[in-house]
Amino acid sequence: MLESRSIKTLSQLMISQPKRYELFLETHGLTERQFFYDLEKINDWLKGRNLPIIHTKGSTITIPLKAYRYWETYQKEMVSKELHVNEQDRVLFLYLYTFIRLEPLSNAHYRSLLQISKNTVSSDVKKASELGKSFRVRIKYTREKGYHLRGSEEDKRNLALRCISIVSLNPLAKEMLTSIFKKSGNENDYLSYERALMEVKKQYKLDFIEERMFEFIHLLQMVHIRQNQNKWVQMYPDTKEFLENHEMYKVAETIQSNLSHSTRPEELTFLAIQLLGISQGQIELQSQDVITTMLKKALDDFEKYTCVQIIDKSKALESLYRHFKPAYFRMLFKIPITNHLLTDIKQEHPYLYTFVQKVMNPIQDMLNIKIPEDELGYLTIHFGALLEQNQTRLMKTKAIIVCPNGISSSLMLETQLKSLFPQFQWKPSLSKLEFQQQSIESYDLIFTTVPIQTAKPIFIVKPFLNEADKRLLHQHVTEKIFHYDSPYPTPEQLIRVIEQYADIKDPEELRKSLSHLLYGKVNRDYRRKQPVLNELLTEKMVNVHSRMKDWKAAIALAAEPLIQNHHISPSYIDAMISNIETLGPYVIVGPEIAIPHSRPEKGVHQVGMSLLKLDQPVHVLDSPEHPVKIFICLAATDNSTHLKALSQLTRLLSKPEALTRLKSAQTKDEILKLINEYSAS
Repeated sequence: MLESRSIKTLSQLMISQPKRYELFLETHGLTERQFFYDLEKINDWLKGRNLPIIHTKGSTITIPLKAYRYWETYQKEMVSKELHVNEQDRVLFLYLYTFIRLEPLSNAHYRSLLQISKNTVSSDVKKASELGKSFRVRIKYTREKGYHLRGSEEDKRNLALRCISIVSLNPLAKEMLTSIFKKSGNENDYLSYERALMEVKKQYKLDFIEERMFEFIHLLQMVHIRQNQNKWVQMYPDTKEFLENHEMYKVAETIQSNLSHSTRPEELTFLAIQLLGISQGQIELQSQDVITTMLKKALDDFEKYTCVQIIDKSKALESLYRHFKPAYFRMLFKIPITNHLLTDIKQEHPYLYTFVQKVMNPIQDMLNIKIPEDELGYLTIHFGALLEQNQTRLMKTKAIIVCPNGISSSLMLETQLKSLFPQFQWKPSLSKLEFQQQSIESYDLIFTTVPIQTAKPIFIVKPFLNEADKRLLHQHVTEKIFHYDSPYPTPEQLIRVIEQYADIKDPEELRKSLSHLLYGKVNRDYRRKQPVLNELLTEKMVNVHSRMKDWKAAIALAAEPLIQNHHISPSYIDAMISNIETLGPYVIVGPEIAIPHSRPEKGVHQVGMSLLKLDQPVHVLDSPEHPVKIFICLAATDNSTHLKALSQLTRLLSKPEALTRLKSAQTKDEILKLINEYSAS
């Protein structure tokens, strides 16, 4: 049998039809050793079916048409039969299988399910119980019940959703879940459930998140299996009372009735909660509901903390509302999600992630919960997209984006692709369902995060692109669409030249180093471009003064070093003052602390920061309510270069002891010493 990674590699090869394998390696995160190991397994599998094998000559990949046609026809059946679950997925399989069991389970059931030994079963049961700890769920064994779950029904269902969510990240998720249904004596009736939900969506004019729909439908089927066994959920009376008056309760009732399942109030309450977590919000801009109010403040805080002005605030609020409303209900009712982009987000945008955490703190306090990192990651994507949005010029080539990963991921991917290929005419991002309704004449090429069937050129991309991904994608598009080779050699091409003239001690490390050199080692490159705090607030950029006649004079004096060192034009000072007169004292970020700034086009030549510390405060807008002793003028060239230094400054200003030292400092040296302490990378 093929291992799950080999099946995944085969599927990706067949879908993307790459011309060169080194691009394939970089795009899909495989080493050369992993790729050729998988290819050997794939070719053995093809030989066993009397099919021609996949060849590599030099760096070229040749996929025989007969092998492709076989895969195209039998891929679903092939994956279902050949799938061998790896060690990481076994624990998820074991839990979900137990969750929908129809009979008492023994060690033998698990051995048959997972094709593992008796001892390995015992080990995996322990791991599954460990996975359930945070959900207060355990797997126990008794002679009467066999292996079964202990915990509340709501907790068991939430853990099942977590497992489904993790499985859904695998390209073979549907086949894997179908296998669990089948082996437990059930059927995966996904299409019938999908049709039922589409009817309800149309009836109630709902907008479901496509990515969450996949998870929800599988959970709903499993919940119905448990309902048929009289395993009912218990809900808090307050929660039930709150949701019984919500429109989503009626939607839940319609779904249960249409599918001929229980309409017990507790079950409808549970289902309504799940539906709220997968339904995108539609905002009324004049609305004063709690979510709108929170998000308006979040956008204001984001502008204040990042010192960036969002150009179209109403559009930003509408977009953020659509994303945040289901997230709000997921957090409120503790519905788990899995963000497979989280590690990349935290590595690529650590300072933006920190600012989003800060922006979300008031919301976190209001909900009286800790916002999960998975949700913060998606919010970071969303706010990052607001920073990167720009205009594109329209050309003849019509490009389309298919991304079912929710509005935040779609927005970020759309922004990145438009920036990378400004020559294309772009249409708004589509879900997979919306794409299926498009005429083939409406687009020339497709960028998609999921496999789709089309006769037009297709590029499979990650929902979140780092700098290496962008370079590789550009190279791939250049070759496939414009039909000329990229001027950049690949690491493998360079290694083949080098090994003709030298002995290579560690080919894999050399490949990595060459890859970093050609495509950029994102973390280092990203941080190198962003100066730290003490690189901006140097000795010549800091001043200490006794008093000033008013706040405008204080800002002018604070910004003087930026003019003298050619960071800004004098017009930038006028712009900072005008902003405060127009928008109010939004630059005040703490007691007696202000960070005046304006947009880059108002006179910024290079990124810079200057600080003025006064012994006696001045009053911004001549109001006694707004005394300021410390002015930190910021000149940003774009929406991201200054974020690292600003993040370090924010950390300094949030520490009471450091703030006291700053306000009581009498000399530049005292201030610079403090700045150095908070400038570590």
